[in-house]
Amino acid sequence: MQRARSRWVVTTALCTLAVVAVPLTTAAAAGSGSPDDPEELEKIIEAQQQQLEAQQRELDAQRRMLQELLERVETLSAGGTAASDRPMAPVAPAAPAAPVSEAATKQSEAPEAAPVEPEWPGSFSLFGSKTRLAVGGFVQLDVIHDTDAIGAPCQFITGTIPTDGGSRVDGADGRTSFCVNTSRLTFESRTPTKLGRLKTFLSLDLFGDALSTSPSLRIRQAYGELEGALWGGDLLFGQAWGTYVDLEAWPDILDFEGPGSAIATRQPMVRWSKGVGDHVDIRIAFEQPGDGSVQGADILTRWPDLVGAVKWSRGGSHLRAGGILRDLRASANDGPAADATGWGVAGSGRVTLPARSNFVFEASYGEGVGGYYNDGPPNGVYNPATSSLDLLPLFAYYL
Repeated sequence: MQRARSRWVVTTALCTLAVVAVPLTTAAAAGSGSPDDPEELEKIIEAQQQQLEAQQRELDAQRRMLQELLERVETLSAGGTAASDRPMAPVAPAAPAAPVSEAATKQSEAPEAAPVEPEWPGSFSLFGSKTRLAVGGFVQLDVIHDTDAIGAPCQFITGTIPTDGGSRVDGADGRTSFCVNTSRLTFESRTPTKLGRLKTFLSLDLFGDALSTSPSLRIRQAYGELEGALWGGDLLFGQAWGTYVDLEAWPDILDFEGPGSAIATRQPMVRWSKGVGDHVDIRIAFEQPGDGSVQGADILTRWPDLVGAVKWSRGGSHLRAGGILRDLRASANDGPAADATGWGVAGSGRVTLPARSNFVFEASYGEGVGGYYNDGPPNGVYNPATSSLDLLPLFAYYL
């Protein structure tokens, strides 16, 4: 009989505060002596009066400039930070706690260079160019105690829990872990071009080894996105959250891993996305085949995965449908290759409720798509007797 299991997680976060120094200038008026000639004295008084009026106008202009700078400082101090990549949802780039938005921006038939964004909170000009850069991130310490064995001390990865006992090295007698691996560093840039605004995003954390408490640098996302580049839609190239993933439907959780049944993968891709009207967003992508394995054989990548998604949103709520088509190949010991077509469909959404609450859900089904899930099974099983590949069906959901 398996023992009862419990886990306690305590998280602390350290935030940074940006301080802006505002330069001030002052002007002083100089006086002169009083001659004996009344006419000359009147001329001097008029000249000094004009000089005082000019200095007053200059002081008024500097006062307005100072007020604008102080308002800017208050805006930055109130929370102007760079956009993060977690769900992080997908986030509006200028909002500190929201996911990075990838909605399309319409361009004219003969677009000119987009304007520089001096009001992008937290950003600064890069070497005096039109490119603006924002640096963000956070430092976090997770204190986790497990009452029984688990192979991932810094995450609750259910697939690493021993099904038949566990060793003391794995924490069978209980174990407390201190982890800073969730700490993150992000760099985001925006550059106006004649083809549209070019955005780049780089996100790093310390989860290079998911089964260890030792920090190891890992690239989470690294992509460039050109807005309005193709048929009025945005073109993204690089590593980002998969098109099959609905970050906005993720629950608000404390553990870093998230639901075992959630579709969650980041991988290199080329993706086109476009907003249709005010409420619909379409995405189509060719992606590097997701992680995963074929039991008893090696995966042979021949064609990228074809992924698409449509999202309808209104207010803070949305509904989303996605699909994926895969060409899976496998071979054992460099023998004959077996082919199979994997596929999957998913529906998800987020519904806002009163009292600052929300209801999120996701349900999906497919064959040969285990690599797209947090704790998914292998994509399939290789049969050496017939040199065939049998894909595993998978139904997953969470509420």
